[in-house]
Amino acid sequence: MTVIAPPVPLVAQLRAVVERLHPRTYPVSIRATLDGTGSRLTSCALWTGDFDALWAHRTDLPAALGHTMLDLERSLLAVGYIYALTPSGRAKWRYDPEHGGLHWLEITKPW
Repeated sequence: MTVIAPPVPLVAQLRAVVERLHPRTYPVSIRATLDGTGSRLTSCALWTGDFDALWAHRTDLPAALGHTMLDLERSLLAVGYIYALTPSGRAKWRYDPEHGGLHWLEITKPW
């Protein structure tokens, strides 16, 4: 099996974002959209839960644009985040067709 390294600019951008977040910030979510039927990201942002249990947009992740969800997953692992997996071992993205085909991935730091 060949291991493919995550995109360096995306890892660097995620590290910068992670350093600004409080270590116990939870929940944290990545929200992304794809280019129609393709596999490339056309939008990507990091959201966190706030004190009222509402989601708040924290920052866009422009370094993710043009990359794939798998690139993003590898980059998240590289900066220390983990996420739930499906029974087949893939990241457990949720799809929301009512918000422009938005994909959500809830992420967390292992304690």
